[in-house]
Amino acid sequence: MASQLSRPLVFLFSLISCAVSAQTVLLENITLVDVKTLQLKTGQTVAINDDKISAVYASGSQKAPADSTVLDMKGLYVLPGLIDAHVHHATEPEGGDNATVTQQRLSALLRGGVTTVRDMGGDVRVLTGLKRQAELDLIQSPDIYYSVIIGGPEFFSDPRTVASARGKTPGDTDWMRSVNANTDFDALMLRTLGTGATGIKIYAKVPADLMPKLSAAAKKYGVKVWAHAYVGPAKPEDAVQAGVEVISHAPDLASTVISPFENWRRKDLPVTAEVKKASLDPANYQALLAQMKQHDTMLDATLTIFHQLQNRNLNAATIYQHGVLLTKLAHQQGIKIVAGTDYLTDKAGLDYPMVHQEMQLLVEQTGLTPLEAIQAATLHGAEAIGIADKVGSIEAGKKANLLILSANPADNISNSRQISHVIKNGQFVYRGDDSRLPFSSARVVNGILYLSGQLGNFPGTMSLNGTSIESQMHQTMRNIGAVLQQHKLDFAAVFKCTVMLEDIKDWPAANKVYIQYFKAPLPARSAFATNGLALGAKAEVECMAQL
Repeated sequence: MASQLSRPLVFLFSLISCAVSAQTVLLENITLVDVKTLQLKTGQTVAINDDKISAVYASGSQKAPADSTVLDMKGLYVLPGLIDAHVHHATEPEGGDNATVTQQRLSALLRGGVTTVRDMGGDVRVLTGLKRQAELDLIQSPDIYYSVIIGGPEFFSDPRTVASARGKTPGDTDWMRSVNANTDFDALMLRTLGTGATGIKIYAKVPADLMPKLSAAAKKYGVKVWAHAYVGPAKPEDAVQAGVEVISHAPDLASTVISPFENWRRKDLPVTAEVKKASLDPANYQALLAQMKQHDTMLDATLTIFHQLQNRNLNAATIYQHGVLLTKLAHQQGIKIVAGTDYLTDKAGLDYPMVHQEMQLLVEQTGLTPLEAIQAATLHGAEAIGIADKVGSIEAGKKANLLILSANPADNISNSRQISHVIKNGQFVYRGDDSRLPFSSARVVNGILYLSGQLGNFPGTMSLNGTSIESQMHQTMRNIGAVLQQHKLDFAAVFKCTVMLEDIKDWPAANKVYIQYFKAPLPARSAFATNGLALGAKAEVECMAQL
């Protein structure tokens, strides 16, 4: 496992040291999805400088900076990068969440437009490393924000907690802490901050009288307060009144009516026809929903997992029905809905991130408009995590985390999957081979990875990164790095390169950039000038690497 993690680190640590002068990239003539006003704004320009959005304005209303790169995005739609507000990527680090599988999942999320995730419980020893690598773009991954799990003593016999706390005692370690009336809640929150967690997740077996103490202590130290809707014995109204900011799993609001709820939800025991009918009566939830609205409690509905599991057992279909009903009622009440999934794409057998399905369920099952569903998966997700000042909408000063679509998502929410480009931290994300090109980015033969020549174009576009040899060479080398990373390699694996230059006079400047991406022993290399390169590029670099 150590070798699986170390090679990408070597590759991308070298990239960190490669200083690239900031320049402005202009996405012109694009239709912007404004998730604050729930409107489409046509003919917009989004200016990106380094990793930030530097300006948003009507195309043609401002003169482009002299050193800017202009990309005509007419016919395309830009929205904030998506946020899946309920994932688990480190429950079983030596099992189903091993390093190889987890990296594949994270890469698929980013390539599918998800630029941020909220991880709701796992081994923070793993999550801390992944969070750092994601923030620095050392791996292809959304940015990761995670929680520590809080529960009553009896909860920590759950096998999942044993796997996530391997080598430690579940309930007596900083990322899985048991609480009771004697707990020092101030010390608990300070230790939570020490794990790098953004929030606490009040999971299960916590009595109602401890909920306000946990909430108050967390807020005192700037820790976000998240909880299951049904903690047991604490009920949804206890979480809301305690000041929990986000409650997860819409079906669990039915614990307001069904009792004992654990028998229904966890043990799959039946209830009477009368109780079942009452659990589907909207009138029985009005008081709870009014409290949620009053306290600005957000609902992480997670319809996806219940949709996927609705045929699992006796009660599963009704549990999903509860989720749909209660999410619909919450939305009608004006409660903010957050798009979280709690389910893995590979388990569902889909080729796109589950948050796209969550948005589709929110539209088709619970009455949200497509733009409201996008708002749930962007702005509301950012608010739930506490990072709405950085991401979640397209505004000057925020991170340039963007999803660009080829079809209008307001017409059909399934168009969220018509992805043209993903941008994270101001960089176009490499999403694999471009189907428009008549060649593969790389092929493996007899233990050698043969890479096609790379130009300095933004991945997935036919547009070069600037006009200087320096900017194009940096982009060329980043493109090579992305292909290497896809094959679990780094620049240290490269043993031969060929550099083609449009003008041999650029040889010294090209070398100055090129050398930053390698350490001794340097690859063997050839270099020559040509009388022209594709796209009018100034440089093309072709490599071979040892698997």
